[in-house]
Amino acid sequence: MKTLIKKIKQKKELQTIGDAYVLSTIKKILAQNPKLKKVVEEKRTRSKEYKEAIKKVREKLRTEYGMFSENLSAREQILNKKNKNLAKELLSLHPSTKERLEMYPHIYKKIFAITGKPKKILDLGCGMNPISYPYMKTKAKYYASELNKKDCEFLNKYFKITGINGKAFPLDLKKPLLLKKIPAVDVCFLFKVLDTIEKKGHKLAEEIIKNVKAKWVVASFATQKLGGRPMQYPYRGWLERMLERIGYEYKIIKEINEIFYVIRKEVKLWDATPKK
Repeated sequence: MKTLIKKIKQKKELQTIGDAYVLSTIKKILAQNPKLKKVVEEKRTRSKEYKEAIKKVREKLRTEYGMFSENLSAREQILNKKNKNLAKELLSLHPSTKERLEMYPHIYKKIFAITGKPKKILDLGCGMNPISYPYMKTKAKYYASELNKKDCEFLNKYFKITGINGKAFPLDLKKPLLLKKIPAVDVCFLFKVLDTIEKKGHKLAEEIIKNVKAKWVVASFATQKLGGRPMQYPYRGWLERMLERIGYEYKIIKEINEIFYVIRKEVKLWDATPKK
């Protein structure tokens, strides 16, 4: 397995992912593909099946990791400049945050109009989103989690330079019980996370929403396919059915490229009529 992990991490964008996480991904891929598992166990490193295993694991890691570390040197250079356009330049490095640049000035205003101005925020699977803190127009304490330790170190450096009251820490969202150890917050962001952490079913998504100690959860999803074409069904019916089943209310904010579900975990109807 050590040899396989080493080969998988030869790609620059995957080098900062921890070996333990790579190993867990390998095991899941091989469990789904018995033929590939046999080839790996037999150490047939020159076979096409072995190469296919490497390819599948890399694809899985890229999807889950979000390519946050794609521009490692570029983000460090920008951060060290400390110029007035720091947030905008850093957000432009990552596809998800780059397409939100026009949205950031108003999306937080819409979200906080529903949730109220938060005093504490948690951003799970955050990527570069914490860089957008200046657009939030708040002085909230900011907790951010990302998969890789080096990415968290970068965010903590950003918080220090900009004077933001924030803390970033590594967290594997595939272990939702760990969320119980995180301090309670007013609002938890799950921006473009739930679609990437599991392919079949939505058990993990439900566990994350249930276990996070937040009054509100804001989950977002892409409304366009990778090629830029709009999705035929941008709304997430599975999420709406889940929320109805577990008794959580929600409101929807729909933007051009992204849809946001603002979920209230405290059961209380917005438009409830007085009982007679």
